[in-house]
Amino acid sequence: MGFPNCKTVQTVKSELTSTTHGVILRGTRIVIPAALQQRAIDIAHETHLGIEKTKSLIREKIWFPQIDNQVKNTIVKCTTCQAVGQANPPEPLRTTEMPELPWRTVHIDFYGPLPSSEYLLVAVDRYSRFPEVEIVHSTRASTVIPKLDKMFSVHGIPDTLISDNGPPFNGDDYARYLKALGIQAKFSTPYWPQGNATVERFMRPLGKALKTATLEGRPWKQELNRFLLQYRATPHCTTGVPPSELLFNRVIKGKLPVINSKKIVNRHKEARDNEKTRQERNREYANQRRNTRKSDLQVGDYVLRINKPREEDTDDEGFDYEENSQNNQPSISNENNVAPRSSRIRRLPNRYGHEYPSNLIN
Repeated sequence: MGFPNCKTVQTVKSELTSTTHGVILRGTRIVIPAALQQRAIDIAHETHLGIEKTKSLIREKIWFPQIDNQVKNTIVKCTTCQAVGQANPPEPLRTTEMPELPWRTVHIDFYGPLPSSEYLLVAVDRYSRFPEVEIVHSTRASTVIPKLDKMFSVHGIPDTLISDNGPPFNGDDYARYLKALGIQAKFSTPYWPQGNATVERFMRPLGKALKTATLEGRPWKQELNRFLLQYRATPHCTTGVPPSELLFNRVIKGKLPVINSKKIVNRHKEARDNEKTRQERNREYANQRRNTRKSDLQVGDYVLRINKPREEDTDDEGFDYEENSQNNQPSISNENNVAPRSSRIRRLPNRYGHEYPSNLIN
């Protein structure tokens, strides 16, 4: 058997020997001909070891030119390894600006179910952080819509409602209701609670108040109203201003004494400045703590969506990467499927040359 005419082989030619059966060796390692090299790599990678371990395994037994590069290229293109490998580092957090006016952008979600089998429909104004809470017996649109009507009769119709993409918010009845009122629906990224953080953060003190009432043997519905009064009158940790003052331009009276004043409260600039400072500080801290890295995904990349454990296996048919213009977050789409941020997205290498076949892209 002749030697391939390449520089790599020529440099190690003095190390090569052959057996009586015509098998070429480099030391104790078998030299694999080009026609069998990929087959040898596939055998070594049957159990989907990582790049370094596969290279170590294969170099113990065989040799051929550019063996390390061929092993690396094979594993990088392995869909199974991409699906179960280490997750991408999270992207740096992005901040969103405060709306121009109160009750124009409202975040909504459900708390529950409660032990009574009831739910709480929670709406939080993005500008003031003023919460509204309604008790509902189901999450159906027919139950939710009258409660939203009640909120809107007090505060007016918002421009935008932000929710997750679950029922009833993904249903036709809800969509028709918003369209009739001229409200734009926006959806947070699945499995990314930070996308609906305005309402998610409120759930923590809300849940604590309900659990406290239960532990102390007090009616939770009565305690809910007391909690809302105090929460609305307490300076918010981000704006530094009570939600009620930003929404109503006045100080609401609670059990604690308050000085009566005819002066209109205007603390909007203070709230904007405080929010900007707090958001920037939180963003820097979170990015450092989470070891974030800006994603190098590009629009049009073919990627895998990594599912949650309770879902079915990772979708190995792939998705097209696109920017989600609704919340300025990277996401992917494939017909009606929407996946979370790039930390749960992995680029699939181009296994078909410079262009993917149209049946995969489409």
